[in-house]
Amino acid sequence: MKEKKTTAGLISRRHFLDRLTTLAQALFVTGFTFSTRLFAKSADQLPVDKLKTLIGDRVITRSDLNYEVVRQSSIWQMIKPDVYPALIVQAKSVNEVKATIKYALEGNKKISVRCGGHSYYSSFLQEDMVMLDLSYLQDVSVDKDTRTARVQPAVRSVDFLRQIAEHGFSFPAAHCGNVPLGGFLLGGGLGWNGEAWGGMSCFNIREVEVVTATGELVTADKDRNADFYWAARGAGPNFFGVVTRFTLDLYDDPAVILTTTLAWDVEMAGTVAEWLNKKAGEMPEYVEILLILADNPEQQHRSVGDKVCIVQASVFAETGEIARQALSPLSGDDMPGDWMSRNEFVPTPIADLYEWDDTAYPRLRWDVDSLWSDDGPAELVEKLVEHVKEMPSGKSSILLLWKPHTKELPEAAFSVIGSIYLACYAIWTSPDEDGINNNWVRKTMQLLEPHTKGHYINESNYVDVAARRINAFSETNRNKLKTLAMKHDPDKVFHTYLE
Repeated sequence: MKEKKTTAGLISRRHFLDRLTTLAQALFVTGFTFSTRLFAKSADQLPVDKLKTLIGDRVITRSDLNYEVVRQSSIWQMIKPDVYPALIVQAKSVNEVKATIKYALEGNKKISVRCGGHSYYSSFLQEDMVMLDLSYLQDVSVDKDTRTARVQPAVRSVDFLRQIAEHGFSFPAAHCGNVPLGGFLLGGGLGWNGEAWGGMSCFNIREVEVVTATGELVTADKDRNADFYWAARGAGPNFFGVVTRFTLDLYDDPAVILTTTLAWDVEMAGTVAEWLNKKAGEMPEYVEILLILADNPEQQHRSVGDKVCIVQASVFAETGEIARQALSPLSGDDMPGDWMSRNEFVPTPIADLYEWDDTAYPRLRWDVDSLWSDDGPAELVEKLVEHVKEMPSGKSSILLLWKPHTKELPEAAFSVIGSIYLACYAIWTSPDEDGINNNWVRKTMQLLEPHTKGHYINESNYVDVAARRINAFSETNRNKLKTLAMKHDPDKVFHTYLE
C-alpha cells in the first residue's frame, strides 16, 4: 500500500512540474500577452455554476484570470494560435467527462478533446467550443495473466513503458516520450519496433471505454459496440466520442536493444537510400530502420551548415547474438564508401532512445507534414538533396522510416500505409522565421507530390490542408467514418474534420 501511495505521489509531482514548465514557456518564451478577445462571451453561453459545482476551479471561462495561462500552456509547442475556446474543462474522472458533455448538449456547444496537447497544429483548440482536457487521466494497470494493460489516455509514452517494464512487458509506444497514448493510438500510432509489434500501434487495442455523444459510458471491442472499436483504431481527430481508457495487448520486454548509426555527406543520400533499401529486405521485422537528412551534428569539426545523411537501425531482440546477427547486413563490405562516421552494435536501452529523441526534437516552434509512399526511397531522397541544403533552420530534418514487412491491414479506420513513411520536421526559435520555415515544409511536400500514396494523420497538416484529411483514409473507410459519425453523434457534439 505504501508503495502505491509513493507512485501516485511521483505521478502527481511530475504532472505538477510538467505544468509548471509548460507555463513558464508560455509566459516567457513566446512573450505572454492578453487579448481583448479573451473576455468575449458568447450570447448563448449557459451559466457554468452547476458545472463548477461538480468540477471546481478546473472549469475555466474566458473571464477567469487564469484563462490565458491555461490556454497557452495547453499547447505543446511554442506557436500559440489566436483561437479561444468558450470554456476549458480539466476532467479528472469519467463522471466529469459525462458532466461536460451534458453541459455542452444543454448549451448547444461543440466539444473539442485535448489529451496531452501534442498536436502539432493544436487541433484541440477551437473557437468558442468547450475544450475537454483529459490530461489528468493517467492511470495504468497491468494484468500479467492476460498480457494486457488498462491505460487512460493522458499517460505519456515514456512513463507507460517504464511502468509495464516492471512487469516484463513492452509496447510500440510513440518515439517521442512526451507524447500521450490517447491521440497517438487514435491516429494509428507509429511506435518503437512497430513492424514486429502489430504494424501500427492502434492494432494492439483490445478494447476501449468510450463516453458517447449522449454522455453514456460504453465498452467497445470487436464484438460489443463494434462501431466505436473500429473507429478508435485510426480515426484520429474524427473520433465520435471520448476514450477514457484503452485495454492494450503487450509484448515481452526485449532483453537487448542495439543500435547502429552510420553517417555520410548528404550528397551520398541517394546512393545510401538505394543500398539501405536492399539491406532492409535482408533484416528481420524486429529491426527498425531510419534514414535522416539533417544538419551535421558534429559540424563544429566541419564548415557550418554541412548537411548529412544518417542511417539509424535499432534491433529489439532476445539475446545479444540475435541482435548482432540482425544488424549484420549493415556491416558488410558493400557499405557505400566515404562514410563520415560508423558506430555499430551500441547497447541502447529505451531510456537512451527517448533521451536522443527528446534532444533532437525540442519544444520550440514547429511545422510538420508527412506522407506514405511505395516508390523507391532513393528516388524520393534524390529529389530532396538540394532542398535539404536550403533548410532554414539547423534544428530541422527529414526522416524516412522503412516498413518493408507491412502486412494486409486489419479491419479498422486506419487504412492508408506505404512501404516508406516520410516526415518533414521544421523546428526553429523566432516568430520572425515562421514564414520561411513554413514555406520550406510546403515545398518539401510539393516536391514529393508525385510519389505520395497518402498521409499519416498524426503528423500531417490536416487542420489547414483538406487533402491531408481526405488522403489519410481509403475512400471506403472515409465514407464509413462519416456514416458512423452521423449515427452516433447526429447532433455533431464532437468537433471533427470529416467533410
